[in-house]
Amino acid sequence: MPAHALASRTAIARTTAVTRVSTTSRRASVCVRAVVDPVTKISFPDTERGQVCLGAGARTKRVAILDVKVYALALYVDGDKAKSAKALGLLKGAYDKTLRITLARDVDGKDFASALDEALAPRLREIATNMATKEDENGDFMATTAEAAEKAEEKANDELEALSDAFSGIKLKSGTNVIITWTPNASKKASIDIAGDVVEFESEELALALLDTYVGDAPVSPGARDAFNKGLSAL
Repeated sequence: MPAHALASRTAIARTTAVTRVSTTSRRASVCVRAVVDPVTKISFPDTERGQVCLGAGARTKRVAILDVKVYALALYVDGDKAKSAKALGLLKGAYDKTLRITLARDVDGKDFASALDEALAPRLREIATNMATKEDENGDFMATTAEAAEKAEEKANDELEALSDAFSGIKLKSGTNVIITWTPNASKKASIDIAGDVVEFESEELALALLDTYVGDAPVSPGARDAFNKGLSAL
């Protein structure tokens, strides 16, 4: 076999991590590298809205003695800003982030919202408590801080209720995408795109609780969180 033909076959064999996306026009096909969740085998593009993918993982739920695959998730960040703020970690880094969720099975919207509420409610209470019990420079509690914390918690809970309403009556089919974005430096701190319907949040506390759900100390998917941190370290 000619050397150039052997080299060509070798190059093709090494592209197993590349998904080829064909266009309907006469332009040549475009190769898009994919990041694959090892549990569900669901793949994600390595860029999303100009952000780079840190890694992917799966959310599973224990039913009887089985771990049911619910969805796969991948986190994207502003690469340059994430790299410069690497020491702060994903939770405290004040740069844009995008979480892409792809369902691995059919899920009722009400059940999805209930699971989110179960994860977010205790986080919101903890955030509000920490705000309310913050001390001044003399070690004293501040009444104004406690009042502000109460209002912030009320606003966050109102927006959480609106999120639950948005999911009500929706049937999320396997393969459906739910995209969560965080924009800490904008007036809207976070948003959730539910199969094309977008719900936006102004509450910094709700945005923080939502991010903590996926990258905090007790995430809904420890494996995904670990993959995200590994990706951040590699930037």
